[in-house]
Amino acid sequence: MPQRRRVLATTAGVLATSLAGCTNSGSEPSDDGSTSADDDSSSSDGSESSDPTPYTVEIAPHGEFTFDEVPEEYAVIPSVFLDIGMALGKQPVAATTLERAPTKLYDILDLEFDEDEIMALANEAESGYDKESFYAPGQDVNLIDRRDLGRFADWDDSDIQEIEDATGPFVGSGIRFGPTHPFGPDQDTYYELYDVFEKIATVFQEQERYQQWESLHDEFMETIESELPPEDERPSVIPLWRGVDPTTGEFYISDIHQYHNQTKPLERLGLTNAYDEELPGGGFIGYEELLEYDPDYISIGGSLVSSTHEEFVNNVVEPFENDSNGQQLTAVQERNLLRIGDQYQGPIVDLFATEAVAKMIWPDRFGEWPGPVDEVPEDEQLFDRQRVRDIITGDF
Repeated sequence: MPQRRRVLATTAGVLATSLAGCTNSGSEPSDDGSTSADDDSSSSDGSESSDPTPYTVEIAPHGEFTFDEVPEEYAVIPSVFLDIGMALGKQPVAATTLERAPTKLYDILDLEFDEDEIMALANEAESGYDKESFYAPGQDVNLIDRRDLGRFADWDDSDIQEIEDATGPFVGSGIRFGPTHPFGPDQDTYYELYDVFEKIATVFQEQERYQQWESLHDEFMETIESELPPEDERPSVIPLWRGVDPTTGEFYISDIHQYHNQTKPLERLGLTNAYDEELPGGGFIGYEELLEYDPDYISIGGSLVSSTHEEFVNNVVEPFENDSNGQQLTAVQERNLLRIGDQYQGPIVDLFATEAVAKMIWPDRFGEWPGPVDEVPEDEQLFDRQRVRDIITGDF
């Protein structure tokens, strides 16, 4: 396992040493899923106060959580919440497999990350869970959607409550899939990325750091949007999930949707689904359907963070080009195969993935895409890497 240093950067005076207690009121979330915080930790403008506890955060659909002290350590199923935790300068103390985690992006930012200090919750993200594995790490809070444990571990509410009582609350709320997806939450309990980011920042009393992130993100998107071509000149795409093997002839598709976080870069850049609305998202298709719709681009989920440029070429691009069906696709002929971040699309991954897609599609507007993520020339970078690092480490 590669050795990386660890970062637990904090804003001075914010973090307490442990979580003495947290209660879940079980109250119903508001209609829009917003935080209803009797939040003594921040003023009306979100700035931190001198006395941060107790404070209450509402995470739909799970209810309100009242924190007596600010949590310091967290456990996570690697997902958007790992990236949110790292964006707040905090490495988890426990996680499931980190095999596909976006650690190479953390390396690019020179963030300290030590996988050897992260205890295992399970041997796979979606299987192999044991309740005992949650007790040893010493986490104060779990950035995990309890609904995921219901699916992955086949645990009922009493099992999950037992872990929560022994460790800390489960405050995650899955955003990978939109409300239209079978695995997605309903419309009333769905958050977009920066909505759930703000809630987790409030859990850790990192409102000021969140505000820095929000400003950077807004400036980044203004830069991107100012250079985009008219909507009717933007291309079509078929997004595929991770693990694409062109030799099998079977592909799992993923919708571009306003509330589908794993394809967020495609949606925010105005790309459109190449297939019509009658073809359901989240289903298997073959070369016959790909050739019928013949998209301008094909995106490969997770390939930006879980594979190198060389691996992507060897395992995806060239097998498509060598397949008698694949080589007929416009996207393959033009080498219009996009790499995106997929389930790890948190604040850090979001910046890198959106920049990458913009460059891959419009090099004349945003600069050439070099292939390796760490080889974008400094004068062609669409966001300031040092500013991101400074926010994460609290140097702002």
